[in-house]
Amino acid sequence: MANGQRRRGVSKYSHLLDEDDTFRAWYRNVLRGSYATGSVYLLRLGRLCELCHVTPRTIASMNKVELMTFATNAISELEATGISGITVGSYLKAVKSWGRFNGTKLDERISLPDGEPRYAEEVVPRPEEVQSLFDHSPLRVKVAISLIGFSGLRPATIGNAEGTDGLKLGDLPEVEIRGGIVSFAKVPTLVVVRKRISKIRASFVTFAPAQFCEYLRQYLEDRLRLGEKLGPDSAVVTVTEFNRQTRRSRECFFKKPYGQHVTSANVREMVRVAIRGSGFRWRPYVLRRYFDTRMMLGEADGLVIPDWRSFWMGHSGNIEFVYTLRKGLDEETIEKMRASYLKAANRYLCTSEGAHEDDMATRIRKQLLLTVLTPEEIEKLHVDEKTDEEVIGLLRQRLMEVTFNQGLKQKVVPSSEVEGWLAKGWAWKGNLGDGRAVMEPAS
Repeated sequence: MANGQRRRGVSKYSHLLDEDDTFRAWYRNVLRGSYATGSVYLLRLGRLCELCHVTPRTIASMNKVELMTFATNAISELEATGISGITVGSYLKAVKSWGRFNGTKLDERISLPDGEPRYAEEVVPRPEEVQSLFDHSPLRVKVAISLIGFSGLRPATIGNAEGTDGLKLGDLPEVEIRGGIVSFAKVPTLVVVRKRISKIRASFVTFAPAQFCEYLRQYLEDRLRLGEKLGPDSAVVTVTEFNRQTRRSRECFFKKPYGQHVTSANVREMVRVAIRGSGFRWRPYVLRRYFDTRMMLGEADGLVIPDWRSFWMGHSGNIEFVYTLRKGLDEETIEKMRASYLKAANRYLCTSEGAHEDDMATRIRKQLLLTVLTPEEIEKLHVDEKTDEEVIGLLRQRLMEVTFNQGLKQKVVPSSEVEGWLAKGWAWKGNLGDGRAVMEPAS
């Protein structure tokens, strides 16, 4: 391969790039869009040329009918070897891409083999199972797992296929590092996915909960203590691991210098090692399905807008979705998203034992609300999912009601509300006979 571009996994067919300048130009063009796609397309076309005894130049010289015939015959050959329909589809995409590059476009629909997708029956893990995975993982892997399972990121966003780019500390703009101490200006913290590390070639944002923030804080402070100088360009997840026991595990295959980005293959491998060590057989990508499924539950409860869930996962969406969310987000929209994410994450996403317990702020909120609400009413409010502004607004409303009602000797209310007014300390005086009751403040 020219210019030292040989890569692990594609070297078997690298000679095709040296033999045909046009084929090499096509490969480089695909590679610019996605390194992973370029690597796969080279493997697919190389395998087809080997199987059908042709060269890329032979395929390029075919007219539309000849290319259609070649593609359908190749599909039959691949199906006979037992390859799944989805994999056959990737061969077809490579053929179409190479054909388009040479001026031959296949618009006609080509039927692929039937068959269930390989992971059709894959079951999404439960929160307690994901927590077990955290319990068996070192800090660096916890950070990677959290970004996939709690923020919906793809492994290739954490580190690209070549390990030359990936999520940086500058992409977490609310992380603050002062005097060796890591803190967060806001939680859930904002995660910005730049265009260069986005599969859809468009930037988007998502969020990460307090559980992730704690893992990242410990991980970054470990790196600081070991002498790493952290800045906006520092990789969030690096190729090095600071846990001695982990260094003796399968993760010792990392060869790159200290502090650099991991590759997407590294991310998948480190997560897979942790999954197997926890006694599960999932593939790493199931964690992204975990995010999607748990957020769907929040969507069903009205906590999350469907377009927001899709946006956080980096999906392309429909025209209206692209226009409203990918044209730039103002601060108000980001904060509304953050509040929505917080409610759904607290109820469905986070897994740590303390994730759903009252923190100090929640306890203070409940103590304040006890002055105007009963414990039962407070429990129904899910105070931990409300913003400070919502709690203050509720306090103001109830205090105004109490102040106003103190000047009333009686109140007429629907009979169905009597029980609620009794709980607030009012006394029942009698029914009016028309579905209403008379209440008066307790003495």
